[in-house]
Amino acid sequence: MDIPVSLIEGCIGRGDILLSEFNGIDHRKFFVVMGVNEEKICGFFFINSNIHPAIFNKQEQLNLQYPIMHRDYEFLKYDSFLCASNVIERRLADISKGIKEGTTSIIGKMKEEHVADVLEMVRASKIISDRHKKMFFY
Repeated sequence: MDIPVSLIEGCIGRGDILLSEFNGIDHRKFFVVMGVNEEKICGFFFINSNIHPAIFNKQEQLNLQYPIMHRDYEFLKYDSFLCASNVIERRLADISKGIKEGTTSIIGKMKEEHVADVLEMVRASKIISDRHKKMFFY
């Protein structure tokens, strides 16, 4: 049975963890959905095991690194950090098409307490735009 993209779109929600292809990156990346509207999703990438050294000098960006433990998420090979300093928007239709075609997979769901922690962290951030906060993080 061929599932319509519109049905897939209705199944994507806050806290879903996707593994997806992204333009300009030669391998699939983890992506955590933190907001959904009629046309787009918004979220963040995982950074495996370490925080990028360039961030250590930027306190506001460092404040947006959220630890994600392997014991909580079996698909991770290592304890990691969710880098919430870079908001990524993607069209919901593109994500749904990727799921249908197999280039994107929903591999898990972020624990509710972790979603709440990340949302609180992002809402308090000075580097996340008010537009993104209003559109996706409330």
